[in-house]
Amino acid sequence: MTTLKIGTLAKETGTSTPTIRYYESIGLLPAATRQEGGQRTYDADDVRRLTFIRRCRDFGFSIDQVRLLAELA
Repeated sequence: MTTLKIGTLAKETGTSTPTIRYYESIGLLPAATRQEGGQRTYDADDVRRLTFIRRCRDFGFSIDQVRLLAELA
């Protein structure tokens, strides 16, 4: 898989771009690598982690609970 931009990541995971930025800001999602122009880029690991986070949130887990589950996984 090639690198993805934030909009593509959002579409593939059913998440909004502001939510992705928020998850990065609180450390739930690792900070994205940046291209020379400053655009965020993501990879397959980011897709998997964000999908996991979104599913946990869909089940009603709090951010702290998701953080704990992500650490265990």
